[in-house]
Amino acid sequence: MTSKECGIFIAELRKENKLTQKELAEKINVSDKAVSRWETGKGYPDVASLVSLSEYFGVSVNELLAGKKLTDENIKETADENLISVFEQVQNNRKQQNFKVAVYTSVMLVVLLPVLVIIGKELFVSTVTQIQPENLISAIISAVVGIVLLIVGILIRKGNVSLLHSYHYKNVTDMDAYAKELGSAVMFICIPAFINGFMTLFVHIKIVSVISSVLFFTGMIICVIHIFKVQTKHNGSLF
Repeated sequence: MTSKECGIFIAELRKENKLTQKELAEKINVSDKAVSRWETGKGYPDVASLVSLSEYFGVSVNELLAGKKLTDENIKETADENLISVFEQVQNNRKQQNFKVAVYTSVMLVVLLPVLVIIGKELFVSTVTQIQPENLISAIISAVVGIVLLIVGILIRKGNVSLLHSYHYKNVTDMDAYAKELGSAVMFICIPAFINGFMTLFVHIKIVSVISSVLFFTGMIICVIHIFKVQTKHNGSLF
């Protein structure tokens, strides 16, 4: 079972019923982009869409996943194969996600380690009494922003996509994967926010001020690009 086989089968059923992608989308209350993604094998329909397709075309969910009509003799065998295939895909998705997290963490450590060494040296020379009140306020604001982004990211990762506008996920076919990847991407934004907040305390040190600005804007750009990639991957477009 593959998403491509499932998509080809949906396309065949649609054509048998003499429907366009837009007409099918209207009948099961999804966007035509979502139907297009299914039929090109770029993603599976979510649970609600599978049920709607099953009821409309008069086939079982098992047949939709298998990508073909089944006889009584091979229904159980195919059902087992579909379950195994879905389980394997879930595991692969988790492995890919864990790999991405490991890569991002490694890159951040490699980038930050020499910077932290330089900052540590400067902070050792500098004294805490040199911290200005306005710097402390800026640091607190950055920390609060970071905490808010972290919380929002965690909530989205847990499936609370209602925090977003509906046009952000109107074409999403795998809501669970979308929520986890987008939530993680939003959580990453808190890293440059926290770093900037801490380094703001020592902006009176010239090198720290420069490094802080570079890290903050570079980190934000990387995080935003990652969010755009996740959005485009699952929704088909940014909006």
